[in-house]
Amino acid sequence: MKITLSNPFVIIFLAGTFLSFFIKNALEFADWRARVKNGGNLPDSLKKIPASRCFDEEKLKKIVEYENAKYFAWIPCSIASLFVSLALVFSGFYPWLFETICRLTDFPQNFSNTYICAFLFMVLSSIPDSILSIPFDLYAEFHIERKFGFSHTTLKLWILDGIKSTVLSLILSAVLIAAIIAIFQFFPHTWWIFLTAVMFAFTLIMQILYPLVIAPLFNTFVPLEDGELKTRITNLINGLGFTSTGIFVVDASKRSGHSNAYFTGIGKSKRVVLYDTLIKQLTVDELEAVLGHEFGHYKLRHILKKICFILPLELIVMLALYFIAHCPLLYSGFGFSIATEHIVFVQFIGLFLASLVAEGCKEIIYPLTNFFSRRDEYAADAFSANLTKNPDALISGLIKLNSENLKELLPPKIYVIWNYSHPTLVERVNALMNRFSGK
Repeated sequence: MKITLSNPFVIIFLAGTFLSFFIKNALEFADWRARVKNGGNLPDSLKKIPASRCFDEEKLKKIVEYENAKYFAWIPCSIASLFVSLALVFSGFYPWLFETICRLTDFPQNFSNTYICAFLFMVLSSIPDSILSIPFDLYAEFHIERKFGFSHTTLKLWILDGIKSTVLSLILSAVLIAAIIAIFQFFPHTWWIFLTAVMFAFTLIMQILYPLVIAPLFNTFVPLEDGELKTRITNLINGLGFTSTGIFVVDASKRSGHSNAYFTGIGKSKRVVLYDTLIKQLTVDELEAVLGHEFGHYKLRHILKKICFILPLELIVMLALYFIAHCPLLYSGFGFSIATEHIVFVQFIGLFLASLVAEGCKEIIYPLTNFFSRRDEYAADAFSANLTKNPDALISGLIKLNSENLKELLPPKIYVIWNYSHPTLVERVNALMNRFSGK
């Protein structure tokens, strides 16, 4: 179970892991330095907007303190994650776990136990990371989030949520791993095609199940009561030709003071969801404008375009993983003693190791994916402003959301390029004002 440092896959794993660690820490440090320098300042472009009065000196200070608290808690978490990742590989944990499971399941001598072996390996190999996250999650929830007035959850509710999430993950993992193993067995040379199709189908199914089955396990959803807000949203939906199962309010406040609104589901499972915290924070005009933004993503087919972009990319990535999973060097490099003739039967291990190797390298693609995401957000903002004929309501709504959620106002550009899937508040407000200033 000795790790071979000269192995090309191990070298790529190490390079990607340390590169990802360095990039993340450098960016977070740059963001912290920007807060030290500019955190207490209100951007000039916001000073003339009445809604920006919510950013008084006390609020600007609170934003800096909140972001700093998250940053200083993230540093030890980042270091611990790096240490655990390296320790699991160089201690030989993964090959030891696999060999132990093989002894218990009589695999690979008994190939009928492939599914049990794969399921146990995938579940048990994730336990160290899950255990590591517990103290950091507890600290974030019950110290940082509570200190700044966001966390309303109890320890009992937090534990119950964790149990529900774990059981749900096990059920979904069992189904998904069963499908993966079946594909490996029936399509040993073309599984990369079918696995991509299954992952895509799984994503679509989850889009249907989430609003109808999964989300109600954690929160209570009640129909929005009759009134001006419901009438305005209904008119928006009807005017755009959307089909929806209804407009719902979720009791998000029992866990957090953070606010949001979203349009979820596909087909007959589509529904509009408003956080109860959001309804208390925004006016009817602002809520209409914020939902107009969400409708914009659907009307402008951003999700479909994203699928058309991601699906071929995932197919290419899966093809690369297929070739890597067939390479004996991959297994030997990480300490697995697997005969070459048995590799075809343990490709779930190959897929796991290939994903491990590629994990650190994903960091370098975030600027590209986030660029397209931010572009879509600008388009959805413009759609909402045109739809409601009220760009000022969207601007004031965005300002209030930023203020209530304590989002920083002046992050460095490089940090935004790398980490922000949405433009900053200043960028969104400037884009709306430049586009609609004469309207």
